[in-house]
Amino acid sequence: MEGLGVYTWQDGRKYEGEYLYDKKHGYGVYIWSDGRVFKGNWLGGKQHGLGLYTVPGEEVRFGLWEEGKRIEWFDKAQVYQIETGRLDYRKFYRKIENA
Repeated sequence: MEGLGVYTWQDGRKYEGEYLYDKKHGYGVYIWSDGRVFKGNWLGGKQHGLGLYTVPGEEVRFGLWEEGKRIEWFDKAQVYQIETGRLDYRKFYRKIENA
């Protein structure tokens, strides 16, 4: 599958977003059967880049994922700095730092 698509698992999980070579790639929304939601970027089937993570009944959190693992949460001040171009979130990537 390539382009936009929707996939729903039998257990209630759902992904709606971009695909490349049958993998989640680009922007997409993943919903777990318990109501948790990730809205953000994907690379090669894994969460990668900025995203919003929501747990029902809790505050929405803004974070950074690398190869499917969350590596950083950002507070409201940092989100504002990222949105206004005063904070380069890419410096938080582990592989970039270790290169």
